[in-house]
Amino acid sequence: MRDAQRIAAIDALLPQTQCGKCGHPGCLPYAEGIAAGEVINKCPPGGTATLHALADLLKVPELLLALPATPPQVAVIREAECIGCTKCIQACPVDAIVGAAKLMHTVINDECTGCELCIAPCPVDCIDLITLAPTEAEEQRARADQFRTRHQNRLARLARNDARRRTARPVRPAPVEAPAVAPLQPHGATSLKQAKIDAAMSRARLQKALKAFGDTPDDSQRQQLAALQQAAEQDQRRLAELQATSEQATASPGEQALKQAKIDLASHRMALKAGERRGLDEQALAPLRSAYAAAQQALHLAEERCGKPAPTRLLVDKAGISAQWRELKTDLAYARAELNKLQRAEAPDAVMLNNARERLAAAERRLQEHTSAS
Repeated sequence: MRDAQRIAAIDALLPQTQCGKCGHPGCLPYAEGIAAGEVINKCPPGGTATLHALADLLKVPELLLALPATPPQVAVIREAECIGCTKCIQACPVDAIVGAAKLMHTVINDECTGCELCIAPCPVDCIDLITLAPTEAEEQRARADQFRTRHQNRLARLARNDARRRTARPVRPAPVEAPAVAPLQPHGATSLKQAKIDAAMSRARLQKALKAFGDTPDDSQRQQLAALQQAAEQDQRRLAELQATSEQATASPGEQALKQAKIDLASHRMALKAGERRGLDEQALAPLRSAYAAAQQALHLAEERCGKPAPTRLLVDKAGISAQWRELKTDLAYARAELNKLQRAEAPDAVMLNNARERLAAAERRLQEHTSAS
């Protein structure tokens, strides 16, 4: 038997689910692997029936399935919960899902192979797998040739689209090679630029962690915040040192001192804010407040000695958001979202709908009482 005929005969015995559980991107690549000597027990959808047929065709001993057998099944989308993201459409290997962006999707039952590839990409988990009855399972297995044709058509369509996109791209002229002359830049410019990037990234990581952990971080989160705070301060000090070194030739001592005082003030302000957000007690916040006040005084002195006019500052006293107010607003948002979801359902449960309305009214009332009291 020639290789092409051998591969075709093996492929004809596979269920054509195109699920990839065998480690290949489809049934045909697995058939090619078997023809090259790969084991025959990697097809869970085919089960023992496919395993027996392959062993009989290739005259090799049967093996136990490498993975548990997958029962014949089809995917069903809970259409009321679908958000129209098209991720399942992109994942389906046989184009068995129809729909459009921001519109409801649905599965064509007779075209679905039950491959499960649409389950993972769904961001709202609105796809179920339904096991088929024996009669329906036989009908699905009889459509293997149909599944193979649809998969081949999909691959051909994707290849055409890719070729069309490549053709539509403008052809850029070949770059003209410039003389190999190194650009003139001050000594340490690359290090200074990298230091700025490192300091910005450290601040961003700290701010992201503060938002993620909220107002009441646990002990593990406090340790992470402390480590991020220390890293941010170290990167800020390194940046300040490099900036001072690079500007020594052009800046006067007074200007250097003023710049360093501004950097120190920003660093101490960030440390104080981080401590307040972590919920430190007053005993732990006291040295941070003292350091911040000393940095403010040092900045005023540096401004006076520098000889430059002091900048005009506008201080705004803005009260922070209390934890209770934030919790009430969160409860209100959840209650409103639950009610909207039930109202969008095709046949909402009357009891659940009434309970959702009562919860929303109670959340609005609590927020109003808190606002009036404050």
